Amino acid sequence: MADVEKHDEPPVIMEPPKWRKLGPISIPPYRSTLFQTVLIGFICFLVVGMFNVMASIGGSGQVDATTADNSNTVLYALFAVIALVSGPICNYLGPKVTLAFGGVGYALYAASFWCYNHTANDGFVLFGGAACGIAAALFWTAEGTILMSYPTEDQKGSYIALFWAIWSMGAVVGSIIPTVDNWNGNDSGTVRDGTYIALFVLMMCGSFFALFLVRPSQVVRDDGTKVFLTQSSSLITELKNLPKALKREPFIILFFPYSFCGLWYIPYQSNDYNSYFFNVRSRGFNSIWYNLATLVGASLFGLSLDIKKFSRRTRAIAGWVFMFVILNAILIAGVFPLKESDRNVPYDVMDIMENRSRAYVALYFFYGLLDGLWQCYAYWIMGCLSNDPLVLSLYAAFYKVFGAAGASVIFTLDAQKKPYADMFGSYWGLTAGSLVVLLPLVLMRVTNHTTQVANESEVTDGIAMGAYGAEKKQVEVEAQEMLSRL
Repeated sequence: MADVEKHDEPPVIMEPPKWRKLGPISIPPYRSTLFQTVLIGFICFLVVGMFNVMASIGGSGQVDATTADNSNTVLYALFAVIALVSGPICNYLGPKVTLAFGGVGYALYAASFWCYNHTANDGFVLFGGAACGIAAALFWTAEGTILMSYPTEDQKGSYIALFWAIWSMGAVVGSIIPTVDNWNGNDSGTVRDGTYIALFVLMMCGSFFALFLVRPSQVVRDDGTKVFLTQSSSLITELKNLPKALKREPFIILFFPYSFCGLWYIPYQSNDYNSYFFNVRSRGFNSIWYNLATLVGASLFGLSLDIKKFSRRTRAIAGWVFMFVILNAILIAGVFPLKESDRNVPYDVMDIMENRSRAYVALYFFYGLLDGLWQCYAYWIMGCLSNDPLVLSLYAAFYKVFGAAGASVIFTLDAQKKPYADMFGSYWGLTAGSLVVLLPLVLMRVTNHTTQVANESEVTDGIAMGAYGAEKKQVEVEAQEMLSRL
């Protein structure tokens, strides 16, 4: 970057904006980190929440998931490509424009399936997937930059939990739409037009509300510090920062397998489980519980990762252990219904009113819980590595590009009608293995405090050093001792 602020002097401390009283209710100021986090959560409520409704009901609401699989393959392939440069693009355009554009792309995805109900036009569905893939890469990078850079260090887990609770509630509330709209349908059919129309309108509303975000440079944290932001001189200069981020924090490579598995679960859980075992109205009903579990998992886990009674390193390690145990426990339970499923043999679909459906609904709830835990831990770990918005935007892009690449692969396999056992086995093996690969990063790079931007010598073209210095050396020694005992 051409103009890099010097940070060898102490940061300027400003008086945080004061809360306002509205009767008995206290309202945070508009340009506070809390209000802006709530606002972006509400934007995701309307945009991503409604997209997750389509994902969780199976086949994007179609009886045959092949068209949705092909569209999602295009979606996530483009997501992966665009995410390679989404960090610099987000820094160049700013989060407001990036998020507004992203909402339009998501809306086109919903509109394409609305059209497909009447025309069976595969081309428009593929176009909708492409538009959504480009938009989603930009949207999520902008969201991740804000979410990880606005709060102070001791607030990151709480802010992630708050954000996840708000936007996950969008998927919960949105899931009521297909449930009610298709309540009279008791076969394994396609959702009605009203579902797609409602989701399209809500996504466009989310794009509009993105225009009400304030500039990051106008946001003041609760401790009085302003959000550190550097101005881009050119997109080419920004692109040069990508390899520098890897050079500054080489251990981030250990985070890539975890990122690759971040969306691997979608086709198995939604298409090969929910859509296979349940009729159309039950699929909508199940999506309510799935997305509610995602909300609960991310919210409670995020709050627990900010418990100040324990050091941040202790919380990071405990979080890893919890993730590994609960992942394997839930997937062990998933083996039992897997034995009853066969892609080549249609199932006598269940209805939620039948007693036999209870255990299957409960398992789908825990699948959603696992999703929330996985995503929350990812953002929390990234937030522990740096406080610089530029670095964090690149980390968020890394997370999304590998996740999208993985999703593109698994949706292709689902479209090719691979056996359910292969789909489930790959899900279990890759997620458990990626957690093992992540462990050295947790042990050796998560420190108790992260230097925001240490000094000018540690900043090159806007890339800030993460948790370096004396504390990092001590952590490395402790981590080597712990690894030697394993």
